[in-house]
Amino acid sequence: MSARDLCHAILVVGEAIGDFIPRDPDGRHYEAVLGGSGFNAALALARFGAKPAYAGALSTDALGRRFRAALLAEGIGTGLVRDSALPTAVAIVSPLGPGGVPEFGLHLEGTAHVEPEGTPRQMPPGVVHLHAASFGATIGPSGEAAGDLAASARHAGATVSYDVNIRASVLPERDRAIPLIEARISQSDIVKASLDDLAWLHLGEPAEDVARRWQGLGARLVLVTQGPDGAICYGPETPLTASAPSVIVADTVGAGDTFIGGFLAVLAARGRLGVGFADVTRGDLQSALAFACAVAADACARPGCDPPRRRANQA
Repeated sequence: MSARDLCHAILVVGEAIGDFIPRDPDGRHYEAVLGGSGFNAALALARFGAKPAYAGALSTDALGRRFRAALLAEGIGTGLVRDSALPTAVAIVSPLGPGGVPEFGLHLEGTAHVEPEGTPRQMPPGVVHLHAASFGATIGPSGEAAGDLAASARHAGATVSYDVNIRASVLPERDRAIPLIEARISQSDIVKASLDDLAWLHLGEPAEDVARRWQGLGARLVLVTQGPDGAICYGPETPLTASAPSVIVADTVGAGDTFIGGFLAVLAARGRLGVGFADVTRGDLQSALAFACAVAADACARPGCDPPRRRANQA
């Protein structure tokens, strides 16, 4: 990590995927946009005034060059980005169903996503928080490295967040996936999941029961997003809730990534990540939850992952 990148207080790992999004109801015309849970979360953090850096392998192909240019343009640190001669991984997004909820056909084999040394295993100095996103931080070479990186982060006194973000098509069968996900939860201070994630993992169980069990594994906060109904934060005391503003939904691509970016950005602005997390208050969490719901709803009003530009220090 370069001296320039040491000013970046939040390190993000997770996939960068070229999303091919339909621009008509029949799926005849597609647009290639930059996506992937790791890239999206870093983008959101930057737009909310945080200081993120992104770590991972990016292809040297046309899409990979777009990713690198976008990271630089948004002020996201690239000192831990590694070049790959393999092509960029892509996701073919299906024409949207009710509520703008997408389905992703992921194509990862033989791409930069599976580079064996794409994700670092040691936390660089000067970073106070690690965010590990989705399957890119759960399975494969990047998932294994993310586990080592999370352990290194905790040892260095940094806090860790993890977005479960289930993509069933690339995960192993549920019984094999759950231990991998729980291993990452056990290394995390903050865990985020949607109701759909919980339904895939633990069908029929109340969200609070799952959240409390995850807290037993080590998570200190569990955030559960509920789509248009807002979100719940399960902490050591009674749960906190926040509503989501009503918007006309274009699609929900990147909404969860925008949510977690907003939540972390507020905590970062208040000095509540890293060693400051021990002093987090219910007021801090309520403000972070409300901001996260607001920016996620805003992002749903535009196609693709396009977080608004709002300063979290004003939340």
